[in-house]
Amino acid sequence: MTERRKAKRARWGILGALVIAATLLTAPPATPPAAHAVDLPTWDDVQRAKANQAATDAKVKEIEQPIVSQKKELDRLRNLHSDKIEASRVAEQKLAEAAGRAKTLEDAAAASKKEADRAKEQAAALVSQMYRSGGVDRNLELFLDSNKDTADALLGRLASMSKATERNTVISEQAEQSTNNADSLSKQAEAAKAERDRLAKEADVAEKAAATAVQNQGEVVRKQEAQIQVLETQLAALQDKTTKTVAGYQERLRQEAEAERKRIEAENRRLAEEEERRRREQENNGGNNGGNPPVNPNPGGGGNNGSSNGWLIPVTGYYVSEGFRPPGRPDHTGIDLATAYGTPIRAAMSGTVASAYWDPCGGNMVSINHPNGWQTRYAHMASWSLVGNGQTVQRGQTVGYVGSTGCSTGPHLHFEMRPNQDNGWYDFVNPAFVINF
Repeated sequence: MTERRKAKRARWGILGALVIAATLLTAPPATPPAAHAVDLPTWDDVQRAKANQAATDAKVKEIEQPIVSQKKELDRLRNLHSDKIEASRVAEQKLAEAAGRAKTLEDAAAASKKEADRAKEQAAALVSQMYRSGGVDRNLELFLDSNKDTADALLGRLASMSKATERNTVISEQAEQSTNNADSLSKQAEAAKAERDRLAKEADVAEKAAATAVQNQGEVVRKQEAQIQVLETQLAALQDKTTKTVAGYQERLRQEAEAERKRIEAENRRLAEEEERRRREQENNGGNNGGNPPVNPNPGGGGNNGSSNGWLIPVTGYYVSEGFRPPGRPDHTGIDLATAYGTPIRAAMSGTVASAYWDPCGGNMVSINHPNGWQTRYAHMASWSLVGNGQTVQRGQTVGYVGSTGCSTGPHLHFEMRPNQDNGWYDFVNPAFVINF
């Protein structure tokens, strides 16, 4: 990733958070119901503390302590059913490996059968050629003719036939070996497919068990997240030296958030113009990039209004910061769409929520099953998904907000697609081959 893009992601991560904070401050200044029962400061306490520096310093220390404890509680709540989530992940990984083995054996069996068929055709062609050249009957005539010239011809013919026979024997042996290999590989492939199908059922059971385990976890986690956000915003208000009141801090935050929004819009327009220019250059050069989709900045779908083939691009103002399974990262089973912190994440198509959960690497995640048999997954969301297990969602409905949770290094959406028909195993597909990013 270029230094310019790294700097852009860092700036979006810091300033973009202002949008969410501003939203909290424009709401009635009340602390939400505590997920973890503690005595927390109110906004009135914060306002009184801002009256003098000593009170401010005391209140800062008072708020810093519960933030630490509340984050520990949030971590506990997120990972309450981590064993079920991990079991589902391991089951899926085993299934993927088994599916890969089955496919490899199936391809090898097909190649071996093709080789055997080719060897059989060569042997048949050689026998036909020997027959057309005179065969045994003609050799007998030469043998009965006693003159020197015909004797020499006979010896030459016999030598030629001997070599042809040897060659035919080798080809026949190759054909037999290839046939045996094909049969053996076919049996192994069938066994591997049976193992794959067995693991597919286990993975389905594990996935449903994980979804059931986190069924009611969302509400309590969201409350905990909101509680921490309020505490952190109160702390920021106390530490702000440019305003004397909460209302003043709120107004400053609103202005900064508005300035950030305008900056992002201007950046999106610039990216749109840049992408359009690159597209025109590519058309003029007649190149198609080897059939691979370009990994270029794109502000949300360009001329297709952010949608393609019935699918909706899940975020706006993005650029592809990392593609699908780049060299050295075979486990990167989606694409990264870098955009501003707090950008709404939209359902790519209508469907039913399979599971909303916390993954140690994916952070806050949600998986959606669609009527056409596909499944989409959305990772690294800023907070727990806004939608819950079994809920019906509409195309374009907001399911969460862009964040940097899990093993993320900057705000982006990690987006995955898998054709999950008939509860069978189908590997992840590059979303750029399905949606025109």
